Amino acid sequence: MEHESGKQNITIAEIAKRAGVSTATVSYVLSDRQDVKIGEETRGRILALCSELGYQKGAKRKTAAKKQVTIDDIAREAGVSTATVSYIVNNREDVKISEETRKKVLQICNLRQYTPSPIARLLAGKKNNLIGVCAPRSGYPAQNARYYALLQELQYALQRKDYGAVLLTPSVIQEMHMQENLEGIVCVDLTEEEFYALKENWFVPIVAVDMIVSDPLFFKVYTDHGAVIAAAKQLLHSEKITYVAYPYRNAPYLDDLRAALQEDTLYLAEEISALRAYVTAHPDGAFVFGDRLLAELCAPLLPDGRAVCITETEGTGDLCLPLRSVAEQAVEMLQSAIRREETKPHTFKLTPMKG
Repeated sequence: MEHESGKQNITIAEIAKRAGVSTATVSYVLSDRQDVKIGEETRGRILALCSELGYQKGAKRKTAAKKQVTIDDIAREAGVSTATVSYIVNNREDVKISEETRKKVLQICNLRQYTPSPIARLLAGKKNNLIGVCAPRSGYPAQNARYYALLQELQYALQRKDYGAVLLTPSVIQEMHMQENLEGIVCVDLTEEEFYALKENWFVPIVAVDMIVSDPLFFKVYTDHGAVIAAAKQLLHSEKITYVAYPYRNAPYLDDLRAALQEDTLYLAEEISALRAYVTAHPDGAFVFGDRLLAELCAPLLPDGRAVCITETEGTGDLCLPLRSVAEQAVEMLQSAIRREETKPHTFKLTPMKG
């Protein structure tokens, strides 16, 4: 899309793609966030791209397109949940909804010209024990390895509950035309934009893993960052730490980690060379590595007892957040949602085990 001036409408996502970093990292650089450690090379590359492409923070898009009415809009106007709107537009007879509410929602849908997506209509059909698993691809091989390992654990956990798995990707989530219906979806580390596109197209129970979403309707499984940091400080015998991790794609989840760190330092490992230089320059620091590969690359640069490694397999590392536990909790919550066991909690925070 072109502006009237002829310049391309550049977004943070495009800057991030060209710079080979996450959108969160671009946002932190543009906001001059000093509480997040980002390599000077990365910072300079992002700022140079912004200047070269004419990106202006806060610039509004010019578009003639009419804002599409969403299920959230309908639910907000009707004063009901998005789930209630979904049940009504799909004519679900197995859910008790008053006739007054049903008429009110349908009237608002008609007035606002709201039409559920074709995919949502498909999902109103019969069920077949298929679960969608939506995971992204990262620019960091070690992070992709974690996604793959988690997908395997999710598949095993689903099989133990007699479910089959269908792999979905964020980039094609809106274009997919499923030949089979899904009973639910487990999504992993999606951006807020990707998650809301997903929930808009798939009217089924959704469990978010390694993500924080504001809508209480959805189930969530993620790390208790406060518990991890407390345990790491105890092992390191230090009140101040530097937490090293790959950037999460889900910005609220990254914000949760930052809030848990409080006055401690968060270093986002965009470039290994810059990270090693930083570790070398802080030999007296106490470091917590959120990934085994990061620890293997950097821990030898530190004196003994100055680094803690978080692993994903029981019985390994200094602290462990087992992927198997993550997968089992996610599938257990999804099955409860499918069975409409409303008394089940919607959030599970994983606490660390000692390796």
